[in-house]
Amino acid sequence: MTLFLPPLAAALCLFAAHAPSADAGSERLESALRATGLNYSTNASGLSYTLLFDHPGGRKQTIYVSRNTNKVQGILTHTLYTTVWIGRTPPDEALMKRVLSQTEKLGGFYVYKDQNDNWAIRFSVHFDATDLYESSASGDTPVKALKDRILFVNQVGEKTDKELNGNTDIK
Repeated sequence: MTLFLPPLAAALCLFAAHAPSADAGSERLESALRATGLNYSTNASGLSYTLLFDHPGGRKQTIYVSRNTNKVQGILTHTLYTTVWIGRTPPDEALMKRVLSQTEKLGGFYVYKDQNDNWAIRFSVHFDATDLYESSASGDTPVKALKDRILFVNQVGEKTDKELNGNTDIK
């Protein structure tokens, strides 16, 4: 008896065999982060890696890379985000229209309320970590893609932070 798999089914079987587990995803992410050459640390909660970027005028932008792996249909992703606005009350309609009019081809803005009842507007992108290697090197294509995404979130975050907050740096 011969087993015949249509091309799509065969590809899905190969993809499923290749996709790392969600647990392995955070280990692969840390290996890739090390390979980017960027300075990072694990934040106090242990849920994210934190990268701090310096900008002209003493400004700083903090980028978070979620250690948690999201798995959908065999695709593993991590969320990269930065805060662009903070307030004690929810952002008003005018502020939201201003933020949402700054559409980017990659990523998006969302509103978040933290455990201290502070409101924030964040910018985030997702990083497809499915093809990260167990041990990454600086020249690896997935490492370059991760670094590019981090630098992109930093760029959009700092630009938006400055536009929304003027000289007040929320870091």
